[in-house]
Amino acid sequence: MMNSVKHCRAGVVMITFIFIMGCGYTNQAKLPNNIRTIAVPTFKNMIKQSETYTYEAGLEVDITNDIINRLNYDGNLKVVDSDKADATLVGAITRYEQDSIRYEDRDDVKEYRLFISVNLILQDNRSGEIIWEEKGFTGRTEYFRSGSYASSERAAAASAREDLAKNIVDRIIEDW
Repeated sequence: MMNSVKHCRAGVVMITFIFIMGCGYTNQAKLPNNIRTIAVPTFKNMIKQSETYTYEAGLEVDITNDIINRLNYDGNLKVVDSDKADATLVGAITRYEQDSIRYEDRDDVKEYRLFISVNLILQDNRSGEIIWEEKGFTGRTEYFRSGSYASSERAAAASAREDLAKNIVDRIIEDW
């Protein structure tokens, strides 16, 4: 009886180990094998000035640079000029918006959520085919306007851009 309990426990441990190993994370790209380089032209800013209450000057350049930096950090794809790239990521900024999410006693906003949304197309440069297309892809952050955790909208925008860049690179590389 004691021997069968030990065997049962060993079996459960072995099955658990196999299951965990099968669910492991990998940092290898899940792109087609012929995609090893990528171009990231400067994103277009499609936000109409009349449709926004806030605006971050140079947003299109900052987002593009953040994505390039994140791709370089990731290391799965080499960022090159368009004429040498296997694929091109084309993006358009469609939304830069902040929402009030927490108020103080006097209806003053204490905390905001900042969103940056883009439309994306990843295209195979050799075949001309679209690998994938995504609309309304978002990066975001929350920030306080007062108190010990206060930050500026500019710092929050940088955080939202970093979140966006990470999400985009994850989408390119991992395709989840």
